[in-house]
Amino acid sequence: MTQDTSQDSLAAVLQTPNRRFVPQTAVVLSSVALIATAGVWLYQQQAMEQFKLEVSRQLAANKTGSAEFNQQLANSAKLQEQFSAKLSLLEAKQAESLSQQQALNNMYEALTHNETHRALSEIEQILGFASQQLQLGGNVNGALLALSNIDQKLVQLNRPELISVRQSITRDIDTLKALPYVDVIGISAKLDSLISGLENLPLAIDGYRQAAPKIKESTSSTALLRFSDEIWHQLKQLIQIRRMDKPEAMLLSPEQSFFLRENIKLRLLNARTSLLLKDETSYRSGISAAQRYLEQYFDKKAPQTATSIATLKQLSSQDLVIKLPELGASLAAVRSARTVAERAKQ
Repeated sequence: MTQDTSQDSLAAVLQTPNRRFVPQTAVVLSSVALIATAGVWLYQQQAMEQFKLEVSRQLAANKTGSAEFNQQLANSAKLQEQFSAKLSLLEAKQAESLSQQQALNNMYEALTHNETHRALSEIEQILGFASQQLQLGGNVNGALLALSNIDQKLVQLNRPELISVRQSITRDIDTLKALPYVDVIGISAKLDSLISGLENLPLAIDGYRQAAPKIKESTSSTALLRFSDEIWHQLKQLIQIRRMDKPEAMLLSPEQSFFLRENIKLRLLNARTSLLLKDETSYRSGISAAQRYLEQYFDKKAPQTATSIATLKQLSSQDLVIKLPELGASLAAVRSARTVAERAKQ
């Protein structure tokens, strides 16, 4: 039974199928679809061709840009090499300049130290001389001038290690400026004026002398009467009685009055010399002696004599001795700076 069934199935398969009827509409739709597919394929082909052309164009542009970029890169590399060469040259020149600058600095330091050492030696000598003049001669103005010159020299040097020296110099200048002022020139001028005017001072005896009165002309016409009047006048001049508090002034002869004036001049000259030497004792002694001579032998009522005596009293009250400071601090500062400069030079 199974075999019969199998044979029926095979016969059914081998049997030619019956033709079915295909409608016309389906054919049309298939044709349209086929045409659309062909159109799409053609469009895709054209788009692909355009895309290929665009890609080729972009590739060509990229190749051109790449060549230009490579050229620019090569130029940049060349410029970089030139810049590196110039930079190396500048570095070499800078190193050479720094070396020269260092050499110049070393030379300047050496010259500066030598100049500082030389200036300090000169300053020490000036200070020593000014200190001697100040202590021995009392020359305050000279010491001030020397200290001012030293301060200007320190300003020109402008070295930091010399600040302490300049501070000491400034303190000594302020100390000297604060000292009482003695007008040596003015006092000397007054003494010279007294000496020159001494010849015109009247002596005490000159105040007691009276001019001889004129003889009145006699009304008598006879020569005998005129002769008798003259004789009588001469007899009255032989004896005169005067009161005088200082009779020794009347005993001066013309020669003695000359030596008196010269003695007073010598006293005043010695006083002027003592003034320059700051010898107050000799100065006051000479002024007092000249004042005593004027009061004793000269006419005090005369204006010239009174003025001279008043001037001598004023000069006798002048103080000459002033405690002068020492310049030891400035000298010590200069010597210390000089020692430091010598060590730095070594």
